[in-house]
Amino acid sequence: MKFISLSLLLLGLIISAHANLKASFTSAGKSTTKQVAVPALFVGEGESPAAGLPVGPFSAIYTGKLTIPKRFRISFSVESEGKVQLKINEEEVVFMEGKSDRIRLNPGEIPIEITFTSPDNGAGYFRLYWEERREFPREPLPASSFTSLSETPIDAAHLFADHNCIQCHKADFGSSAMPELKYAGPNLTGIGSRANQAWLTRWIAQPDKLKPTTTMPAMVDHTRPEGAQAAADIGAYLASLITQEEATSAPDLSLAQKGGEHFHKLGCIACHSKPDADEPDFENGRIPLNNVAAKFKGGSLASFLKNPQKHHEAIKMPNFRFSDEEASSLAAYLTKTSTGEHTPDPSEFPPGDAVRGKGLVTSLNCSSCHEGLEPSEKSAPNLANLKDWTKACLGPDHQSGKSPRLILTDEEKKAITPAVLPALHNDTVEAYTSRQIEALNCTSCHAYNGQGSLLTKTHGETKSLLDHIKEADERLIQSRPPLTHMGAMLHTGYLEKILLGIANPRPRPWLEMRMPAFPLHAKHMSHGLGQHHGLPASEPSREKPAADQVKVGEQLVGMTGYACVTCHAINEKPALAAFEVQGINFGITHERLRPGYYHQWMFNPARLVPDTKMPRYTNPDDGTGLRPDILDGDSHKQFEAIRRYIQSVKSAAK
Repeated sequence: MKFISLSLLLLGLIISAHANLKASFTSAGKSTTKQVAVPALFVGEGESPAAGLPVGPFSAIYTGKLTIPKRFRISFSVESEGKVQLKINEEEVVFMEGKSDRIRLNPGEIPIEITFTSPDNGAGYFRLYWEERREFPREPLPASSFTSLSETPIDAAHLFADHNCIQCHKADFGSSAMPELKYAGPNLTGIGSRANQAWLTRWIAQPDKLKPTTTMPAMVDHTRPEGAQAAADIGAYLASLITQEEATSAPDLSLAQKGGEHFHKLGCIACHSKPDADEPDFENGRIPLNNVAAKFKGGSLASFLKNPQKHHEAIKMPNFRFSDEEASSLAAYLTKTSTGEHTPDPSEFPPGDAVRGKGLVTSLNCSSCHEGLEPSEKSAPNLANLKDWTKACLGPDHQSGKSPRLILTDEEKKAITPAVLPALHNDTVEAYTSRQIEALNCTSCHAYNGQGSLLTKTHGETKSLLDHIKEADERLIQSRPPLTHMGAMLHTGYLEKILLGIANPRPRPWLEMRMPAFPLHAKHMSHGLGQHHGLPASEPSREKPAADQVKVGEQLVGMTGYACVTCHAINEKPALAAFEVQGINFGITHERLRPGYYHQWMFNPARLVPDTKMPRYTNPDDGTGLRPDILDGDSHKQFEAIRRYIQSVKSAAK
């Protein structure tokens, strides 16, 4: 295998979605700046306006540039609780009852500035809209309408939390601190029953060589004889930690071909490089799989695939809710394909001694991050007692002494200073969600704010795994909705069910590719995704829809209307003739969709999802409905009637 210098390549491991606006917040004399995708904000009562700021009245200023493709005459409007001032081209926009006159915007980049002043209680929101009478109806300003900022600063507070610094350097940040500060490493109880000793030794010696994106520090210097011996000793001790559970059988390699099919159809290549890849995918930060066969014992790989969180609650691998067949065949494919492809030893390791290893684990305070180990009597200095943050683990690698070697670039190390501490306080679900979108690699599968998904680019790498199937059915289109609109699209409770993996029935049950579960993050992210759009938590209306609207809506979805039933099932009644892909069952639509997004979608679906197969049912010239004989051709009334009909059929959905 060939490996390139990690210090140069780790700079570009995670591809973040482009931010478009700078947002500066001030509260109680303290300020912070961050980058956001759209001009929208929601702060609930008792919540901080931005991570690190105290609760209370605040102001926020958003600055950026609108990218205008051709001459427009735009009307802006705003919904808010608090005061909003808008400047376009440095000229203040006057709102009368929340809406401006039409403003001529010429092609090019146009400066925009939004100033928001909260009510006195510090709870408020704003959402900025625009409309162009000939081009598009009233809609929130999309991320695509702004010029992307060229630089994304290092999020030092996120690095501090993600690398578990607080596990060693104790401090109390209170209940409102970043949730990540509480996330620990894997529970090592019984690790010797799950992982092979040789792999454990390699991992201790140089974890970033096996997994370049890891946050596990290198605890020994394997380039020195004493360091190589320490790695071997620790590996021997960890291998001795076995459980009394009955050993499970190794994967049945005859299932490998079927496992390869699942690997391709599930889109695993979005987050992982191929198990026989010559080297890690440094450019995209995909997690290597070439060490799978060398790592897992017996049937532990299939067990891991079934429940990745069992021994590590904060693991970034989601839960796909694999069936026994899927887990077994995937384990077979990964094991067979990665056999003999493991990363070579970074050093020559002597035989390990478990007794010495146990002493080393205790002296290195490994129990601060890992359950299942005896606690150490020694500990790192408390955070308040650290005088010089430029030495030890944050210093140059060759000067770290007995401190662990953190998997950070020099620039990242320099960014972690005492100045990060305020940002660890008063966290927000909006900020948490932004961090987790990056940390959990959500953009590997989902397009986001103008950035295409990594899977779209890489899925062809594993197409050959289906070569033995004469007519492989690959229905990728519409299988992965853009993450861009998710918080504005789905009701909070339904979004939480999706992230928990308990939405039943699945929205697209005909697809093998499916949304996995992120149970640890579901509650915060379901709220934070909505707050990205300035929206509070929402739930579907329980009011009974008007009978006259339901009747008209039923006509419109039928074959004498817009023929929605051609592609969409209604509870147990199947779609009449779904073509390339099915539509989502109308029986669960009311539980899923926020009304505002529904109407925006119905007016022109392709404006939200350019490659959608959903047709447009409005006239491009004037926005009227394609059935002028129903409700006077008023498209909004027609679509509202359809929404009310869909609401009326919801009760049969489980």
